[in-house]
Amino acid sequence: MKKMFGVNTPISCPMTESGEVDYESLKNLCNFLIEKGVDGLYPNGSTGEMCFLSKEERKKILECVLKVNDGRVQVFNMVGALTTADTIELARHAEKAGADGIGVVTPYYFKLDQEELYRYFLQVASSVSQDFSIYLYGIPQLAVNDITPELARRVAVSCPNVVGIKYSYPDMPRLLQFMNIRDGEFSVLAGPDDLFFALLASGGDGTISGNSNVIPEHYAAIYRAFKDGDYETARRMQRKVNKMIACISGPNNMARYKAALKHRGVIASTAVRRPLRELTEVEEKVFFEKLESMDYTDITKF
Repeated sequence: MKKMFGVNTPISCPMTESGEVDYESLKNLCNFLIEKGVDGLYPNGSTGEMCFLSKEERKKILECVLKVNDGRVQVFNMVGALTTADTIELARHAEKAGADGIGVVTPYYFKLDQEELYRYFLQVASSVSQDFSIYLYGIPQLAVNDITPELARRVAVSCPNVVGIKYSYPDMPRLLQFMNIRDGEFSVLAGPDDLFFALLASGGDGTISGNSNVIPEHYAAIYRAFKDGDYETARRMQRKVNKMIACISGPNNMARYKAALKHRGVIASTAVRRPLRELTEVEEKVFFEKLESMDYTDITKF
């Protein structure tokens, strides 16, 4: 079964000024990311404002991404939703549409016990083909519900098509524990992308990085250096990236991603889906000054 590796970008969702999905900008963004060297696209994730999108919008976004990608890189689609029924509907659509696999976030808002979470993942995994790859997705700081190593191990035993996990809480010991599942064959991806190099050095597979929307060439260069055995360059580049993401991932990070992408000429508007808000002119000015002071488009300076 297919597994994610390297740099996977949870694609930002460009919006028009009236609040609709801007599919032309979405196509531009996909091409931009692929040309800058990312290894995979991950539409409809948290960075894509998925919880503010309808099911039909999420389906159409995936179809758009698959069409413009045209087989150049892997496409895993995030399908997790509030209800099991909606998640299954999106999972089946992703398989039928031709995605390489899916990510499944825990349900959010209500606190669920371990048995409820286990049954949720089991039902979703059973709803698609047994050779269709699934990643668990844990982001307890937003979703309320967490994925423990014990839960992930139990799901992996019951569901052969669950091939790995994206874990977005900054807990390196837990990431290492996930790597022990299936005797080390369980794929582990870092959601906290400041841990990208550390995870690779520990045997992990890569990252799903929201910040790679803005600086994809830097993440691609870290992975390339690591694969070439140039660990010192990879480490130094990660240090530069960590300084940049301290700026990019500040408050209103969805708006920051879009402001930066418009600044780079990739998308047409900084609009976000309400109740999110755009940056003010003053906030944008300060943001761009900080980014440009760090040579944020130059991978030769680190």
